[in-house]
Amino acid sequence: MCKITFHLEQKSTMKTQNLLVLLFLALVGLTSLTPTSAFVPAPTPFRVLSSVISPTTTSLPASRVNAKKEKRQRNKDNMRKFQRKRGSSRRRLMKKVASNAQRQGEMEFVAKLFQHVEGPAEPEIRDDNRRSRR
Repeated sequence: MCKITFHLEQKSTMKTQNLLVLLFLALVGLTSLTPTSAFVPAPTPFRVLSSVISPTTTSLPASRVNAKKEKRQRNKDNMRKFQRKRGSSRRRLMKKVASNAQRQGEMEFVAKLFQHVEGPAEPEIRDDNRRSRR
């Protein structure tokens, strides 16, 4: 009985091996008849591809150029904030004149504080020897 089951199992494995070889040969035959691009997706036209990728009508390079221009403009505007002013305005000159006048007034006041002025003469103290002798 063991011999019979072994023989049947051997036949079934041979059948599956033959079937796999036949399937492989059929696959190789089909691929040799068709071009090698059978496994590569078909190329799509540029219009279809661009409409699928970006729904806008502008192309990607044009939008990049616009973005760069806008960025340059933003940077330029931002740099103006931190730029030093050239020359002097009338307002700044007037502030400088006023501050110089105020500084001069303060200097005169401080000079008057430290000016040495002779005070009133102190009365002479008389020595009254008579009182001290008692």
